[in-house]
Amino acid sequence: MAARRTSLGLALLLILPSAGFAQSHDLSEAPKPGECFRITVETTIGGALKVVNDGREQAVALSARNDHSLVEKVLKADKGVIQKSARFYEKAASSADVGSEKIQRGLREQRRLIVAQQFDDNRLCYAPAGPLTRVELDVVAEHFDTLCLTGLLPTREVAVGDTWNIANSSVQALCLFEGLISHELTATLGEVRNGQANIVVAGKASGIELGAMVKLEIKAPVQFDILKRRLVALEWKQKDVRDLGPASPAAEMESTTLIKRTLLDEEPKELTSAALVAVPQENDPQELLKLLEHKDHKGRYGFLHTRDWHVVGQTEHHLVLRLMERGDFIAQATLTALKKEEPGQHLSIDDFKRQIAQTPNWELEEVTEAGEIPTDEGRYLYRLTCRGELDGGKVTQSYVLLAGPQGDQVVVTFTMKPANAGKIGTRDLALVNAIGFTKK
Repeated sequence: MAARRTSLGLALLLILPSAGFAQSHDLSEAPKPGECFRITVETTIGGALKVVNDGREQAVALSARNDHSLVEKVLKADKGVIQKSARFYEKAASSADVGSEKIQRGLREQRRLIVAQQFDDNRLCYAPAGPLTRVELDVVAEHFDTLCLTGLLPTREVAVGDTWNIANSSVQALCLFEGLISHELTATLGEVRNGQANIVVAGKASGIELGAMVKLEIKAPVQFDILKRRLVALEWKQKDVRDLGPASPAAEMESTTLIKRTLLDEEPKELTSAALVAVPQENDPQELLKLLEHKDHKGRYGFLHTRDWHVVGQTEHHLVLRLMERGDFIAQATLTALKKEEPGQHLSIDDFKRQIAQTPNWELEEVTEAGEIPTDEGRYLYRLTCRGELDGGKVTQSYVLLAGPQGDQVVVTFTMKPANAGKIGTRDLALVNAIGFTKK
């Protein structure tokens, strides 16, 4: 009997450690409205853009760094994911070296309070104080989306070695895709030690961004504090291959994003109810807050525009935008600043038509519309729409002459494939009518 008890005891000793490793853990987090976090997001990027010059593809070296430090207050949450938050950016800086060009980006002081939200797969960042510029939007909306961090966590208890799939909605948000094509991103609980669970997220994902195919390969260690029931840190590494798109160049890049996240015991003064009085309660804020602001770099004009217009080029006299709709390229708008005339004067219609006829590589076939269009008092608006060939391809073009009461004037040329002529709707005139000339 003694020998049997000894054998049984040895067997139990061998079994018990294995049972310990099989212990399951609840790694879920349930953010609640009113909770506040301090978050730092640091991203380094290296790689190359692929541009085409004279028919040849060239690689342009790219290196960039983004530094964000913010406090965030949960405004709405559902099923363990934050749907809406208010953020105050203590630091929001982006720097890049693209070839020989150095780029610095940041936020205006009055735009440091940002609302970030995601409802029905629609992501939106805006400032309650007023419209952002495209640069400011990129600074606050293109960093790692911390709203969906908790989407990496399991929805059931897991043991060391267990693996779970990441929801499509979380993958789309975390990868900054406009549309998700496919993914095989999974998470695995690696080990649990000293009250901390170490998770590894890994896999591939592909999607659409600005009309271009993007393929990502991701590996990301995640730290979860079991006692506090909080995701506290993440290191997101990804290899990034992007095709050429209508509003972005092809690229191959590698990036690393380090995130630290701490639950705060006290509400920051920047996120008190009084500080957030201007934050809309509704999920769909007024249209003005969703518009973007653009100011001519030489101070000649400015305008507000919808977010589906993207600036893709700028010279001393020209600004080029492209209209994107759900990843599809609809039209291009080219703004050309003309020489200022005397107050009340503008380019004659005959001279306007003569300039159109002299457009390089343009062959006019048919004028479908021509005439003055009613606009604000003191301003002049004339549009000529025609069909023809540009660089050997069939296009529809609308040439719009806009003049202000003090003699300021611009020509806006809208170029699109004939099949897209009906898709632009009234967005061409909306863009033109939004242009305001700077008073000097």
